[in-house]
Amino acid sequence: MDFYLDERQRKKHRRLLKLKIYAGVAGFLLLLIGGAYAVVYSPLFQIKNIAVTQTNTNTKQIDGDSLMQDLKNFFVSQSKVTEFLGINNILIWNNTKLVQFQKNSAIANLTIEKDYWHHQIKIIVSEREKFGIWCPSPFVDNTSTTEANFASQSTKGEGCYWFDKNGVLFNGAPSAEGNLINKVDDFSGRSLKIGDSILGEKLVSNLIKVFDVLEQADLGIKSLKLERPELQEILTESSPIIYFSLRNDPSFGLSAIESLKSTGLNKLEYIDLRVENRAYYK
Repeated sequence: MDFYLDERQRKKHRRLLKLKIYAGVAGFLLLLIGGAYAVVYSPLFQIKNIAVTQTNTNTKQIDGDSLMQDLKNFFVSQSKVTEFLGINNILIWNNTKLVQFQKNSAIANLTIEKDYWHHQIKIIVSEREKFGIWCPSPFVDNTSTTEANFASQSTKGEGCYWFDKNGVLFNGAPSAEGNLINKVDDFSGRSLKIGDSILGEKLVSNLIKVFDVLEQADLGIKSLKLERPELQEILTESSPIIYFSLRNDPSFGLSAIESLKSTGLNKLEYIDLRVENRAYYK
């Protein structure tokens, strides 16, 4: 059965449809304006407290207040939107953006936690731990020089630097004499700067193990010499000279050194541990 509406009914339906559309658009705009107001002007997203938490503070290399201000400047400068929202808006603090942040070389890891309920930001920072000192040769003592100057001087092969267990150079270091601090004298002539790695990841791991072997052998040796990185070898600077290959895990050398100690190391010219699971001496 066909059903026909007269012209008046059709006009009434069209008016109702338009009213529903206008009401829907108006409601959406009100929600949009309300949301924008909440984001920009209401206290809902305004930060009440920012705290810096350092997971290892023994060395106190990081100034928490300076780091906080640097992060504020960084996040607010990300775009016109973040600039408009301002530094106290919790939404502009974004962990994924931290890869672009030029952090202090002494920082090993940096993360941000946001507590929307309490309107808080927690900056969690862990420092690089000092494992040893890397020194190009010849050495020039610049212990009072700023980090920026150390970075520029590294192109000249001047100044010593701290490095961590990952082999990353950070911060200027004093000249280390004696056998109190792990030290590598680099005679390769390479131009390294703060933030660089002394060697590749695997080689650094074996370098750390070399220091461990020497410590366990109780030889009182903490200074090593790197002459030609392409050979991937390192040696002690005291007599008898001990040669290590950084391509291999040096742990096997501990038993060889202990065995030779019984014969008198002072009688030896060198111990060669560059071949895996083999020890040669003279």
